[in-house]
Amino acid sequence: MKVIPMTLKASELTLNDLLTISTKPGKRLQDLNFSLTSMDAWAVLRTDLINALGIQRAKRFILRYAYRSGMHEARILKEKIKWNDDLEWLLAGSKMHNLTGRSLSYPEDFNVDMEKGQFNVSGYWIDSSEVKQHLEYFPKHVEPICYFLIGYASGYTSECLGKQIVFKEIKCKGKGDDHCSYTGKTVEEWGDEISEELLYYEDEDMSGELDQMYQQIERQKERLETGYSLSRNLTKVMLQGGGFKEFAELLGKSLHCEVIIENMNYEVIGKSGDNPGMERNMSASNFWNKSNENIPEFVETDLKDKTFKLLTAPILLENEVYGFITIALNQKSDSYHKDLLERVAVVVALYMQNQRVAIETEQRLKGELLEQLLNEKSADVMEIYNRFSYLGYDLKQPHYIIYIEINDRTIKEDINTNYDFLKIRRQLTNLFQGENKYSYNTPVLTKLNAIQTIVPKQFLYDEKTTIQDFGERLLKEFDDQDKQICIGISDTTENLTDFNSRSKEAKKAVELAKFRSRESGVILSSELGNLTLFLNAREPEELESFANGKLQEILNYDRKKNSELLETLFYYTQNEFNLHKTAREMSISISGMRYRILKIEELLSIELSNSNSRFEIQMALQIYLLLGKIKPI
Repeated sequence: MKVIPMTLKASELTLNDLLTISTKPGKRLQDLNFSLTSMDAWAVLRTDLINALGIQRAKRFILRYAYRSGMHEARILKEKIKWNDDLEWLLAGSKMHNLTGRSLSYPEDFNVDMEKGQFNVSGYWIDSSEVKQHLEYFPKHVEPICYFLIGYASGYTSECLGKQIVFKEIKCKGKGDDHCSYTGKTVEEWGDEISEELLYYEDEDMSGELDQMYQQIERQKERLETGYSLSRNLTKVMLQGGGFKEFAELLGKSLHCEVIIENMNYEVIGKSGDNPGMERNMSASNFWNKSNENIPEFVETDLKDKTFKLLTAPILLENEVYGFITIALNQKSDSYHKDLLERVAVVVALYMQNQRVAIETEQRLKGELLEQLLNEKSADVMEIYNRFSYLGYDLKQPHYIIYIEINDRTIKEDINTNYDFLKIRRQLTNLFQGENKYSYNTPVLTKLNAIQTIVPKQFLYDEKTTIQDFGERLLKEFDDQDKQICIGISDTTENLTDFNSRSKEAKKAVELAKFRSRESGVILSSELGNLTLFLNAREPEELESFANGKLQEILNYDRKKNSELLETLFYYTQNEFNLHKTAREMSISISGMRYRILKIEELLSIELSNSNSRFEIQMALQIYLLLGKIKPI
């Protein structure tokens, strides 16, 4: 084999020194046992390796290939070219990068003594073809990606020095840096810092690696099939009318684990598995932090003295938490478990949304019927009854009519006020839906700042409560310092034709509650007594004006003298105008009582022995009692 006779420096090396072009067979690159390859073809090979093996395994293949290439080229350049000295032979490796179009190598620090085996260099790779190839097919990576340049430099220099040299890329454009830089040292100088990189250069049998890769692919395939099957079955169950229980069982079967689905109140609405005590351990109430401003996608929980770990996903609707799905695993969760859990959480959220839409649609329809039933005197009640029956609701059972009026104390008609009204209406609807355990899907009618609903008497019996207590419960649910919320409640209906008149009773009760006070409150129409007749004919202001006209002189006298004539008159009427009974009840002497009655007759210019005068005074006192200006005995 002929050696090039002249001596060269590395800087003088060109491709003409390595090859001649000839049409004769066997004359290739002057029999140097290597060939020039297309950069585009190399890019395709590199891409296929990464896609097939993953970037870490592909890195190992490319490093080992490049290392062998560097060693081989160092040998043939030593054999075929007479160098000025061994240092020029070493530097020729950098020159080969440039000649073959891989990169321009620019050393910055160069501390080499080949006789002593010392090697410590650093520098830059300018215009790396490997970076261009990588970024053409892949996004920027988290670590340097010039694997061929690293491997080639390590192999070439190791052959030159006769001991192992390892190059490491410090910065790389392939991971977002503004340049590519490298450092090369002997293994001894690197120490433990290079131990991880050395594993890539080990000459091991790749069959185990390929077998491991095959097993991983099979496992990934199995997981993909499980995920696809779960999604398909979830959709199928939802279309067939299944619910939370079926969703939980599908997830439990897919992951072979315990599953519970809870609503926003931490009540179990679906589960898979029946191990005693698991519901208590798995409940999101044990670890969910409601004060979190940002809702976490998942919450992983390790339970003390337990062999399982919990993974929880919130069920989100309109960025609000409506429930939780929790699974118990005997291993640490990974992306596979989170993926399946998220799929079920999304389907459950869709199911909840569909249920809400269905209920709201039914409520709107019931609301329209309720509007006719309560507020249209000439409505065909039998037709309304029949249409309610189609929706599974029985109007013939006794009902209370509840009328709620929401008045903003600030009297500001703006967007926020309207939003608050809508919020309270939704709270009421949600409250009735939450009380639906006895299958009473209560209709609700919302109109401007008023809400009307009907409550079955049987519902209150099942709840073991009274209509007064239920009204107070509603008030507590919605009470707001900035709003006056008045709740009027009618007597029970006995017939279908009673709904309209009972609705008027509830409205009149609210009118009276507003007139009595600016505070929120609940009033029953039964408290109005016989004055209901007058309330149906007159406004509360007119009634008060009538009462003031009859009793104003006594009121003025009581305020001026700090006396109790109004109270005395009320007790006198309640005791059937009996002087002695009233005196005993008020602990007043007979003479003192007689004086008070005479003074009252004088101030009011009436005679209480006259039946017409008695009736008017009794009516005025009852109005004051109704308006809260005097206290009942």
